[in-house]
Amino acid sequence: MNATLKSFRKARQLLPISLLAVGSIAAGVAQAQDSLNIGAVPTGTGWFFGISEGARVISANTPYEISVRETGGTRENAIRLGRDELDLAFTEALVGYEMYNGIGRFEDTPNENARLLYWIAPSTMHWAVRQDSNIETFEGLNGERFNPSSIGGGGEYITELVFDILGVEPDFQRMRIDDAAEGVIDGRLVGFSYNGVPPIPAFTEVHSSRPLQLLSLSEEQLDLVTEELPFLAPSVIPAGTYRDMEEATSLGIYMGVAANASLDDDMVYEITKAYWENHEQVAASFAPADGVTPQDVIDNATFPLHAGALRYYQELELEIPDEVIPPEAQ
Repeated sequence: MNATLKSFRKARQLLPISLLAVGSIAAGVAQAQDSLNIGAVPTGTGWFFGISEGARVISANTPYEISVRETGGTRENAIRLGRDELDLAFTEALVGYEMYNGIGRFEDTPNENARLLYWIAPSTMHWAVRQDSNIETFEGLNGERFNPSSIGGGGEYITELVFDILGVEPDFQRMRIDDAAEGVIDGRLVGFSYNGVPPIPAFTEVHSSRPLQLLSLSEEQLDLVTEELPFLAPSVIPAGTYRDMEEATSLGIYMGVAANASLDDDMVYEITKAYWENHEQVAASFAPADGVTPQDVIDNATFPLHAGALRYYQELELEIPDEVIPPEAQ
């Protein structure tokens, strides 16, 4: 395990978890100077809806129109942000940390100009197997055909890191989540995983056709993983989140929005301010965002804040650690 990850600041509390109603919002393409685009995730996921709700609120309360672009997920977003192909990018704590520091997946494509605007909500890893597979523990996945999450997504990478620590070696079958869902239903796969906000539609749909069971981490496994990967924190998926499923203990990670340092400071200030001053609208539509505060952004930042966002958080008189103040603001 890369030694730099062990020095990563640990989240100060357990990640909350909520249920949501999933919807969809159409995405557009930004062209005008007062229009911005944001790289999101595949459509049909809870996160696409959550990202879109934030974009809608910002567009309604600033001069800027935020259009949402479907992408393969946070890794693709980071790469495209580094190429200046996106104005804003949906990201997660580990991706932001790695791309800024040029380590892990981004050793060859670092982006020292990556900056954090805000966290939207925590996301929770789901590791599920077919009930008829009779697999009850992570060790039972050894040698079995299992999908580690969508190709190139954060869930795939987290699964690889966690399973490596646990010594679990499935026969990974890499594909999109919709193809993985079909593979579980027709019996080609014993299970699949995804990093998202529960209930995840794909899991709900598969469960109705071929019953699933969520795998749960033991206390010993939690301690082992979070010691090595402190950007993750224990998270509970409550009983009944999926019909007749028992409570499962998993791992969560904060997800949010990033930009390059070159994005205009005043623009980012207005975007960040509009998001938080109308946060109750986001939370009303996207329940996982409820309870997340500006203080959570500061406490769980894994790469520097954008100077425009920093100005807003300073106006709130939050105590900002030196390590998340961007070089251009020091």
